[in-house]
Amino acid sequence: MKSESIKILIGEIDYKLGRIDYFKVNLEEWENKKDEGYKKSQRRLAKLIDETVNLLLIMKLEELDEFNKYQEIFKKLEISSSS
Repeated sequence: MKSESIKILIGEIDYKLGRIDYFKVNLEEWENKKDEGYKKSQRRLAKLIDETVNLLLIMKLEELDEFNKYQEIFKKLEISSSS
């Protein structure tokens, strides 16, 4: 991959990881877990995790050296997305 493409991929992964953290914190603090907004946030979190796993899989195939920095995160997200 070109260095610009790698930078974009890393930026997208880091952005999504930040959003995942944001949603996890908000869902933990949500008072009414039966609220429709809570359910939407859960679905959005699941989608973000899936998208991030997919981006990390691309990185694993294309840029193994860069992927190694994210390997532990990848394992945790894979477990999250399969449960």
